[in-house]
Amino acid sequence: MKKKYFFVILFLVLAMFLSGCSEVTPPAETLSADIIITDWEQNYYSSWQEWSDLVKVWYKITNTGNVDIDYYKIWFTAYCEDGSSYEDWTNGLAVDVGHYEFDTTWINVGKNKKVTSIKVTDWELTHYTW
Repeated sequence: MKKKYFFVILFLVLAMFLSGCSEVTPPAETLSADIIITDWEQNYYSSWQEWSDLVKVWYKITNTGNVDIDYYKIWFTAYCEDGSSYEDWTNGLAVDVGHYEFDTTWINVGKNKKVTSIKVTDWELTHYTW
Protein backbone atom coordinates (compact mmCIF):
# COMPACT_ATOMS: atom_id res chain seq x y z
CA MET A 1 0.00 0.00 0.00
CA LYS A 2 2.85 2.37 0.85
CA LYS A 3 4.37 1.57 -2.52
CA LYS A 4 1.18 2.78 -4.29
CA TYR A 5 1.23 6.10 -2.41
CA PHE A 6 4.92 6.52 -3.19
CA PHE A 7 4.31 6.10 -6.94
CA VAL A 8 1.27 8.38 -6.91
CA ILE A 9 3.20 11.11 -5.08
CA LEU A 10 6.22 10.62 -7.34
CA PHE A 11 3.97 10.88 -10.41
CA LEU A 12 2.32 14.09 -9.11
CA VAL A 13 5.67 15.71 -8.26
CA LEU A 14 7.03 14.79 -11.67
CA ALA A 15 3.90 16.16 -13.38
CA MET A 16 4.19 19.47 -11.45
CA PHE A 17 7.88 19.74 -12.29
CA LEU A 18 7.33 19.14 -15.99
CA SER A 19 4.38 21.51 -16.20
CA GLY A 20 6.43 24.20 -14.47
CA CYS A 21 9.09 23.87 -17.17
CA SER A 22 6.73 24.47 -20.05
CA GLU A 23 6.50 27.99 -21.38
CA VAL A 24 3.19 29.55 -22.27
CA THR A 25 3.40 31.02 -25.75
CA PRO A 26 1.55 34.32 -26.16
CA PRO A 27 -0.75 34.62 -29.15
CA ALA A 28 0.94 35.81 -32.34
CA GLU A 29 0.60 39.48 -33.18
CA THR A 30 -1.83 40.00 -36.02
CA LEU A 31 -1.68 43.32 -37.84
CA SER A 32 -4.70 43.66 -40.13
CA ALA A 33 -7.35 46.14 -41.19
CA ASP A 34 -10.47 46.55 -43.29
CA ILE A 35 -10.35 49.65 -45.47
CA ILE A 36 -13.42 50.83 -47.34
CA ILE A 37 -14.18 53.88 -49.43
CA THR A 38 -17.36 55.36 -48.00
CA ASP A 39 -17.79 58.06 -50.68
CA TRP A 40 -15.96 60.15 -53.24
CA GLU A 41 -16.64 63.35 -55.17
CA GLN A 42 -15.28 65.12 -58.23
CA ASN A 43 -16.50 68.60 -59.09
CA TYR A 44 -17.67 69.55 -62.55
CA TYR A 45 -17.31 73.22 -63.50
CA SER A 46 -20.12 73.92 -65.96
CA SER A 47 -18.91 77.42 -66.77
CA TRP A 48 -15.62 75.94 -68.05
CA GLN A 49 -17.21 72.62 -69.02
CA GLU A 50 -14.46 70.60 -67.39
CA TRP A 51 -13.88 68.19 -64.53
CA SER A 52 -11.75 69.12 -61.53
CA ASP A 53 -8.29 67.57 -61.44
CA LEU A 54 -8.83 66.73 -57.73
CA VAL A 55 -11.09 63.98 -56.38
CA LYS A 56 -12.05 63.95 -52.71
CA VAL A 57 -12.21 60.48 -51.12
CA TRP A 58 -13.81 59.57 -47.78
CA TYR A 59 -12.64 56.29 -46.26
CA LYS A 60 -12.91 54.18 -43.12
CA ILE A 61 -10.10 52.07 -41.67
CA THR A 62 -11.00 49.42 -39.05
CA ASN A 63 -8.34 47.63 -37.01
CA THR A 64 -9.22 43.92 -37.25
CA GLY A 65 -5.96 42.66 -35.74
CA ASN A 66 -4.89 42.08 -32.13
CA VAL A 67 -2.31 44.91 -31.89
CA ASP A 68 -2.67 48.66 -32.33
CA ILE A 69 -1.98 50.19 -35.74
CA ASP A 70 0.48 52.97 -34.97
CA TYR A 71 0.96 54.11 -38.58
CA TYR A 72 -0.74 53.25 -41.86
CA LYS A 73 -0.32 54.11 -45.53
CA ILE A 74 -3.11 53.50 -48.06
CA TRP A 75 -2.92 53.65 -51.87
CA PHE A 76 -5.98 54.59 -53.91
CA THR A 77 -6.43 54.31 -57.67
CA ALA A 78 -8.88 56.50 -59.57
CA TYR A 79 -10.14 55.03 -62.85
CA CYS A 80 -11.24 57.46 -65.55
CA GLU A 81 -13.82 57.32 -68.33
CA ASP A 82 -11.11 57.34 -71.05
CA GLY A 83 -9.37 54.24 -69.59
CA SER A 84 -6.58 56.10 -67.80
CA SER A 85 -5.91 55.66 -64.08
CA TYR A 86 -4.18 57.67 -61.38
CA GLU A 87 -2.73 56.43 -58.10
CA ASP A 88 -2.13 58.44 -54.94
CA TRP A 89 -1.67 57.61 -51.28
CA THR A 90 -2.44 58.91 -47.83
CA ASN A 91 -1.30 58.03 -44.33
CA GLY A 92 -2.50 58.20 -40.76
CA LEU A 93 -1.80 57.32 -37.16
CA ALA A 94 -3.22 55.43 -34.20
CA VAL A 95 -6.07 53.00 -34.83
CA ASP A 96 -6.56 50.96 -31.66
CA VAL A 97 -7.53 47.28 -31.67
CA GLY A 98 -11.21 46.89 -32.56
CA HIS A 99 -11.65 50.59 -33.36
CA TYR A 100 -12.02 52.52 -36.59
CA GLU A 101 -11.24 55.95 -37.99
CA PHE A 102 -12.91 57.97 -40.73
CA ASP A 103 -10.74 60.26 -42.82
CA THR A 104 -10.51 62.00 -46.20
CA THR A 105 -7.84 62.36 -48.82
CA TRP A 106 -7.43 63.87 -52.30
CA ILE A 107 -6.37 62.14 -55.50
CA ASN A 108 -4.81 64.29 -58.22
CA VAL A 109 -5.95 63.22 -61.70
CA GLY A 110 -5.21 64.64 -65.12
CA LYS A 111 -6.77 67.81 -66.47
CA ASN A 112 -10.42 67.36 -67.40
CA LYS A 113 -10.46 63.62 -66.62
CA LYS A 114 -13.84 62.24 -65.55
CA VAL A 115 -13.39 59.66 -62.77
CA THR A 116 -15.78 56.69 -62.88
CA SER A 117 -14.54 54.66 -59.89
CA ILE A 118 -11.98 54.57 -57.09
CA LYS A 119 -10.48 51.53 -55.38
CA VAL A 120 -8.14 50.82 -52.48
CA THR A 121 -5.22 49.11 -54.24
CA ASP A 122 -2.67 48.58 -51.45
CA TRP A 123 -1.83 49.40 -47.83
CA GLU A 124 0.92 49.11 -45.25
CA LEU A 125 0.29 48.79 -41.51
CA THR A 126 2.90 49.35 -38.80
CA HIS A 127 2.92 48.49 -35.10
CA TYR A 128 5.86 49.86 -33.13
CA THR A 129 7.20 47.76 -30.25
CA TRP A 130 8.59 50.12 -27.65
